[in-house]
Amino acid sequence: MIPWLTSGAFLLAAVVVGSVLARRPQARTPAGKALLTWNLFGAVAQVVTIHPVYHAVSSLVGHHNTAIVLSHGLGLVAAFFAEIMMLCWTRGADGARAAARYRAAVTGGAIAVLAVLFALTPEVADTPASWRLDNIERPTVALYSVVYALAYSWVLLDLCRLSVRYARMVVTPQTRIGLQLFTVGTAFGLAYQLMAAVDGLVGATGHRLPAHTPLSLALVCIGVVFLCLGAVVPLVTTAVIEFARRCRQAWLCHRMEPLYRDLATEYPQVLKGPVWYGTTGWLVNWYGNGRRLMQRTIEIHDGLSELRPWMDDLAYRVGATEAMKEGFDAEAVALVAQSVQVADALRTKRDGAPGHRIHVEMVEVAKDHEAVWLARLAQTYRTRLVDHTLDALASRRDPAATAAVRNPS
Repeated sequence: MIPWLTSGAFLLAAVVVGSVLARRPQARTPAGKALLTWNLFGAVAQVVTIHPVYHAVSSLVGHHNTAIVLSHGLGLVAAFFAEIMMLCWTRGADGARAAARYRAAVTGGAIAVLAVLFALTPEVADTPASWRLDNIERPTVALYSVVYALAYSWVLLDLCRLSVRYARMVVTPQTRIGLQLFTVGTAFGLAYQLMAAVDGLVGATGHRLPAHTPLSLALVCIGVVFLCLGAVVPLVTTAVIEFARRCRQAWLCHRMEPLYRDLATEYPQVLKGPVWYGTTGWLVNWYGNGRRLMQRTIEIHDGLSELRPWMDDLAYRVGATEAMKEGFDAEAVALVAQSVQVADALRTKRDGAPGHRIHVEMVEVAKDHEAVWLARLAQTYRTRLVDHTLDALASRRDPAATAAVRNPS
């Protein structure tokens, strides 16, 4: 059951990473490709230990238990690509190539020694679950266990060191959490390899420890799950954050529609985008939501700039007064006052009144808050409070007044 779980974890991680690389060209970096290769080799290393595959490999090669050395070799290769991934993150692609040379030599040398020791071991019947433990009293198998455990422990310690170093460099919390999960996985893997080294050392003396196959398999399973989570969690979390961000962009576009629609009617040469932006729009233009929101924000600003000659400071003051009567805070007061001013300017322009020579200043908004402000302005612009304020403004305004002054800063 454990090989199915561990191979499934690696395959799921490979599918997630592969889909991200396929959909996002900017993610196809050396580190991203090494991450995918690590998961693929790790999955194959676990698949060959599944009983039907294990026996099929023995039949194909003509030598029992060949799948075990194949699994161990592929596991070391997978761990090597995990090192490449970490090296690319911490040192860059050029630094990773230089640092990978001696690691590749150590990994290749360890795999060669394992193959020789396996070949020197007398052939026994297939034992997928415990070939190493069942034959630990044989000198070649004992040495095999020590070499494999030391090689893998060295790789895991290197991965743990690199992940801790990289955690100090990253700024996103999801990446930091992924690295912490990765470090936990390497700790479980290291515990398993140290147990294998002790088995080998005890076996070299002609003795064996009490059976502990369930514990060994549990350590492997937990370690693999945490390693895969460490690779997948940052990608999935980033995708969820991106999903939420694009949904918010579409929601802001939709909330801007009342103001955008009226401005587009008055200035079709300025506001050229589609007026309606409902559910179908943001689903069809999923990857364009950010561009559409930026375009809509710029066009509304352009439309308001064209409308500024018809904006009246009296409308702003009356709107602020009515908002303060409702007990609104300062930001809401400015929002209502600006909405009244815009609504009054549109009504005045439609009535054919000439614009003022002195343009009225708009409320200053931080650039990173512009889209939210315009969305709130568009929603406030059509409320009953604004309609009521426009009626109050009509009763107070002197029809002979044609000049406007700037809004107070």
